[in-house]
Parts: sequence; C-alpha cells; structure tokens
Amino acid sequence: MNTFAFKSFVIVGLGIGLSASALAQTPSMASCEQIRTQIQAQVGIRTKPDTAMLDILSEHPECRFTAAEVFRAAFGDRPMPRNTRRDGQRNMRDDDD
Repeated sequence: MNTFAFKSFVIVGLGIGLSASALAQTPSMASCEQIRTQIQAQVGIRTKPDTAMLDILSEHPECRFTAAEVFRAAFGDRPMPRNTRRDGQRNMRDDDD
C-alpha cells in the first residue's frame, strides 16, 4: 500500500470516528432544566417504563432528580405508589414502654 493511500485511509477513518463520537455526546448535552421540562411533558399513563428517558436521567447524576421526577419520567401520569414500609416502622415503634 502506498503512503498516499494509507494517509487517506487514516484521515477518512479519523473523520468518521470523530463524527461518531460527536453524535454520541449530543443527547447528553441537555441541561437539567431541559430534562425536567421533558419529564413534565410525559403525559398519559404507561404500563411499561420509558427506558429511553430513564437512560437520559442516569446520564445526569449532577441534576439530582427526585424520586417523583424519576417515577414520572418512567410512568408518566401514573400516581406514585405510597411507601408503606415507612408507615409500618412508625407504628411498630413504641416509646411509652
């Protein structure tokens, strides 16, 4: 293989690699407020979680999403279930003994 063909091959390969990495980073560039807006736009009740939206949330731990925001991102308008575990612990504790 001559040097010109080899250099051309390397340049084209490098260009493809850089453009692919730039495309991969584009979705994760969203700000926390933009993601919160997308969460609020989740309407309707989903029977299965929206895994694409959950992936976006997991890519941004610096946003510190609340449990309610994560639940809404996954299931839309479905009411968040009550945490009955805490209610049971409070009732079992008796300080008057």
